[in-house]
Order: sequence, then C-alpha cells, then structure tokens
Amino acid sequence: MGNVILNVILPLYLLIFSGFLIGKLNPKLKTDTISFIVLYLFAPALIFTSFRNIEISLHNLSCITFTALGVFLGVLFLSLIVETFFLKRKNEAFEISSTVMNAGYLGIPLIYLMFGDNGIPYAITFMVVMAVLHFTLGIFILQRENLKEGLISVLKIPLIYAVIFAFFTKDVFIPQGIEKVIKLAGDATLPLMLVSIGISLSRIKPSEFAFSFWGTVLRFLGGFFTAVFFTALFNCPNLIKKVLIVQSSLPSAILNYVLCERFNKSPEVAASIIFVSTLLFPIWLIILGIFV
Repeated sequence: MGNVILNVILPLYLLIFSGFLIGKLNPKLKTDTISFIVLYLFAPALIFTSFRNIEISLHNLSCITFTALGVFLGVLFLSLIVETFFLKRKNEAFEISSTVMNAGYLGIPLIYLMFGDNGIPYAITFMVVMAVLHFTLGIFILQRENLKEGLISVLKIPLIYAVIFAFFTKDVFIPQGIEKVIKLAGDATLPLMLVSIGISLSRIKPSEFAFSFWGTVLRFLGGFFTAVFFTALFNCPNLIKKVLIVQSSLPSAILNYVLCERFNKSPEVAASIIFVSTLLFPIWLIILGIFV
C-alpha cells in the first residue's frame, strides 16, 4: 500500500499542487486552451496507443463492456436521486463527475501494482470502454437540453474516431517514428490535465464543496456496489472481477473537468469533486483493499 501512495497518488498531488500555485500566482490565467488541446489531440493519442496494444477474448470483452455500462448508468441514476432528495437542484457537472472515474491515469498504474501484468489488459479495456461512454453518453448528459446539438458535439470529438481507427489498424504496420510521436503526445495528457485541474482548484468557492462531498460518496460507494452487482450478474472471471471493482471505485476522472470546461457546465464543480475524491482516495483504498 505504501508503494501505491508513493508511486501513484503522490505524483498526482504534486502536479495538482503545482497547478494550484500557478493559479494563485496568475489569477487571470485561462485553462480553456489547455483543455481544448488535451481533448482534441493528446487524449485521442493516448486512447489510440492504448487500444492498439491489447489482446482480449470476446467473452472477457463482453463482461468488461456490459459491466462498464452498468456502472455508468447505475451511478448516474444514483446521482439523479441525490440531486432530487438532497441537493434539491440539477447540475450536469455533478452528474458526470460522480459517474466517470479516473480509470486510466490512476487506474492502470494502480492495477499493475495490485495485480501485476495479468491485470493490465483488462484495466486498459475497461478504460477504453469507459472513455467511449464518457464521450458519448457523457456529452449527452452535458448537452441534454439540446439532443441534436449534443449529437453533433459527440461527432466532433476525435476520441471516438481514435478508438475506431485503433481497432481497424491493430494489425497494420506503423513506422516506429510515428508510433513514438503518437505515444509521446498521449503521455503528455496526464500532466497537462493535472496542472489545469490545479489552476481551477485555486479558484474554487467554499459553497461548491457540498457537491464534492456527495460526488465523492457516489464515486466511491456507488462505483463499488454497482461493480460488485454487475460483475456477479455477468459471471466475470475472478481476476477481471477484482480489476473492475477497483477500477469502478476510483476518484473522479480528470477529463470530467475538461468536458465541463469545454461545454461551460460548472467546471469548478467538476474540479472540486476531482480534488476531494483524489485527496480522500488513499483512505478509501485501504478499505477497498479489504474486499478485493
């Protein structure tokens, strides 16, 4: 557990804190340019390189896909209940930030440390499936007042095309130099987004932490219980079951902030949920380790 905190959690905090300091030093600094570049260039490169390098059976792929869909819809439904009975108001940033987890940047290194190389293909597959849901259903959440505009927005997001292109070019030779450039672009995604999150956190108002509390509860407990239910329902193999439960119980995804900023849907709410859930994750991870 100490290795996870030192090698996975601490680097995330350092980059977020760096962005926080930058935001305090330059209060006028805008993050929308960084978010645009990440969304349209670096994140698609990351998904493309990740999806090209995995091999998985149809049965296991089905198990992961349907569990991911179940977790997504299940936690989203719980967020709507919390909005209705506790928060008393709707907020798209709260819904998407409670629903979608940090399955890639935190999840993959965490799965490696917990389960070794055998868990990596399942973790990457879950990340890709969740990314597709994130950039389709997730955008509908943010744009549901105008479904036509939401559909157009989905079709404009290159990440979906990166998944499709990666699938059809899995066995196609790509020159080593080009692959290195694509990988380099993908590797830049995490630090850019974490610094951007830190800048946004430097401007959070105290009143927004009501959303972050409920969002964190839904992200951890909602993700955990829905994953337990659907992995049992689809009779997932034991290792896949453990991987999916851990992946589904992670802090809120950094890309939630990028999307909320892109569509002007309370990015400060998304940032606060990301911050609080990531901050409390080491404590939750100790509890999670008892069950997996």
